Amino acid sequence: MRKKFFFLGILLGVCLASPAQFYSARTNLIGLATGNINLEGSMTLNRRWSLHLPVQYNPFVFKDNRQFRNLTVMPGVRYWFVESYSNFFVGMNTLASGYSIGRIWNKKRYEGEGYGIGLSIGKAYPLSKTWNIEWELGGAAVWARYNEYRCRECGAFLGRKHGWYLIPSRVALNMIYLF
Repeated sequence: MRKKFFFLGILLGVCLASPAQFYSARTNLIGLATGNINLEGSMTLNRRWSLHLPVQYNPFVFKDNRQFRNLTVMPGVRYWFVESYSNFFVGMNTLASGYSIGRIWNKKRYEGEGYGIGLSIGKAYPLSKTWNIEWELGGAAVWARYNEYRCRECGAFLGRKHGWYLIPSRVALNMIYLF
């Protein structure tokens, strides 16, 4: 029993002695405007590094079966040149996505999944002690596997395809709440 209390005391002492963590919750306003429901949680690891977990979901199908449905997760880290959540940063992230895209670029529909790794740059602007706004641009190398269909809804199956693609993965204007 004494060992448990000793271990608990050590753990509590380490937690109380460790520096405070800063956290944030953000949403991409450009993503919201295009129908992507998105939320990103992040935390600082130290003065210059932060850890991020953005998730986006788009369940919507529009007129003529136009859609960009997806569930995408893009965990990553950022290196801040001045201080976390302030000024310029570069980011590295991974990507996993399931998607159904139809009638965006042509009359075909694509359903599949993609996995990749990407880089981004951006800048954060403090608005107050608890609010920031930031922009971010980035690209990724993505391995995608998908089924291709001929037309709008049921469409004839055209085949399975896969390959590596370079895509824009981050186009963001984020509103951020710091706590």
